[in-house]
Amino acid sequence: MIREAGITVYLAVVRIIFTVFKLFPVRNKTVMLASFGDNIEEVRHEVTRRTDSHIVVLREPSCRNAFTGMENKNRINFSPKRLLNLIRGIYHLATAKVVFVDNYHLILAACDFKEKTTCVQLWHANGAVKLFGLRDKTTNARPDSAHRRFRQVYDRFHKVVVSSDAMADIFKEAFGLEEENMMRTGVPRTDFFHSEDRLDQARRKMHEALPQMKGRTVILYAPTFRDDGFTVRDLPIDLKMMEQALGDTHHLLVHLHPAVDFKGFESTTFATDTSKRHDIFDLLSVTDILITDYSSIPFEFSTLRRPMIFYPYDLEQYEATRGLWFDYEALAPGPVVRTTEGAIKAIEADSFNMEAIEAFDAVWNKYADGNSTKRLIEAVYKEKLED
Repeated sequence: MIREAGITVYLAVVRIIFTVFKLFPVRNKTVMLASFGDNIEEVRHEVTRRTDSHIVVLREPSCRNAFTGMENKNRINFSPKRLLNLIRGIYHLATAKVVFVDNYHLILAACDFKEKTTCVQLWHANGAVKLFGLRDKTTNARPDSAHRRFRQVYDRFHKVVVSSDAMADIFKEAFGLEEENMMRTGVPRTDFFHSEDRLDQARRKMHEALPQMKGRTVILYAPTFRDDGFTVRDLPIDLKMMEQALGDTHHLLVHLHPAVDFKGFESTTFATDTSKRHDIFDLLSVTDILITDYSSIPFEFSTLRRPMIFYPYDLEQYEATRGLWFDYEALAPGPVVRTTEGAIKAIEADSFNMEAIEAFDAVWNKYADGNSTKRLIEAVYKEKLED
């Protein structure tokens, strides 16, 4: 209750400041509110290259991208703990012609944009397994004021960028939006997987940083975040069993969610902890076999048409507490296993259906063909900046 009251007061103050700044004219300016940064970075470069719009990036504390190459005055560390930066950021949001966001941003609940402003939600995933937004089971117990706030934020999204019709349907349900809000241009960061130059550069970078992978088949284990798992000491996968079976020919990369602290694990000749050390897209460039569970990574990794194993060891519990958009086993384009032994057998037997992966890619990356960022900029700025 105290937390809810604090949020209400914070948003009331932001709303007053935003309303005052709305008295200023809208500028030829693009403001990017970044919590993750991957899609924002793709868009930033394309806006710089193809438009004359002034760019300001509001970088939230969780954002891993540094947005190098920008002037400091245009790259603002945006947080309520930095009052001056917060006020500057609110001014930019109130006077921008285009606003790009990549997450659920609380502050948007207090940002009633002018009609001349377009807010574009880039999100941070190309597909979804677990429920979120209005369907998120974990928010059911939250008070009515919180649910009103959720809807206020979702209502700010004039456009939501998608790579597939399937994801458009999910967003419409998750955010309570309509078909007119969907922008089927493809998610910007998927362009990476269609660029051989960028993939080669990433591979060289990874092999230089992780020489222990040389001559080995690379397995990437990338589980999603669990609500009670901010600190992980024991992995739900048996590393010793995997090393005994695959150690002579394979190398395992362990990459946990950025919100998770991985305690008590030390890299070995067989397994390397890459959590918070390397970019996930760089890692995917060298991954031969992906092992994951409810993560959105497979939706983009399928572009590379490489094998995937799905390891939902806690499927029933996860379905009950978080909820899934689909029948998990029907969705997964690869072996679904519940034990380390099952994962090992799948690898040893090479029991991968590449046609299933291609079909999965065709559904979820329908509009992602390597030109997504270009199409997005053309769609947004054609009507907004050619005045």
